[in-house]
Amino acid sequence: MRVAVLGPKGQCGQCVVDELLSRGHSVVGISRTPPKTWPKAGTFESIAVDFSDIKMFSTVLSEGKFDAIVSAFGPPLQDFKDVYRVGVEGHGNIKMAVLQSSYRGPIVIIGGAGSLYYKKGVQLCDDNMFAYHHWYQWPDVHLDYMATRMFDHGQHGFGMFIRGFKWARSNYENPGSKPTLTDPNSLGLIFCSRAALTMWEGVKEAQWSFLSPPWQLRDKGIRTGQYELFVDDSAGSAEPGIHNGIYNEDMAVAIIDEVENNKLSHKHWTCTGPVGLKEW
Repeated sequence: MRVAVLGPKGQCGQCVVDELLSRGHSVVGISRTPPKTWPKAGTFESIAVDFSDIKMFSTVLSEGKFDAIVSAFGPPLQDFKDVYRVGVEGHGNIKMAVLQSSYRGPIVIIGGAGSLYYKKGVQLCDDNMFAYHHWYQWPDVHLDYMATRMFDHGQHGFGMFIRGFKWARSNYENPGSKPTLTDPNSLGLIFCSRAALTMWEGVKEAQWSFLSPPWQLRDKGIRTGQYELFVDDSAGSAEPGIHNGIYNEDMAVAIIDEVENNKLSHKHWTCTGPVGLKEW
């Protein structure tokens, strides 16, 4: 298969490209500044596209002879106050380019865990005291991972905040972190990902499926090839995704299985798998 990966350099996109190449598929990485080569063996090429240039973007999708598309787009995290705007605009541009193009194959869009429903009928990001209450329930190892991820993204202040939150949680009954962890600016990535799901729901002109990673998604893990898949609905059929995690490497396995089999068209889904097999 010839597969376009939108956003190949991100933590999800890299694993998707690796998994596609390992299965013998051809990959075309598409972003503003995609890598020209890939360290893993296989057929990789890239096309530089500004997603806000809808005409050029749709032309690339029309003329690319793609069998499938994976959107691993995510807004940069350097400026939290701008994450929501950039994220919503980026997801909207992707949708418009797909629908304005002649491409009508499957597209898997990667969103965020905030869209998943509890069995009580409430989405995670609408739950009481989100995300303070939900960070409070995270194990120490996941807070360690999140701090490291923030440092990797150049968010040193937020990385130090997470380390401080972990310490305060162990030493105080009610650490004073509620304003930060309920501030919309801190939650922009989560809310823009939910907006992306809303953009696609009800669309029949494209074979989309929307993946919300589990709440404890971790990268730099191990590919075990094991995962459990859940299709989400307002009855909370995918609630295990709120309480569990997966490595990006195994989530990529689930994504490429869907690329190859196309069984989840017009579905919102998640997947969980083993974690804690390395330092986190």
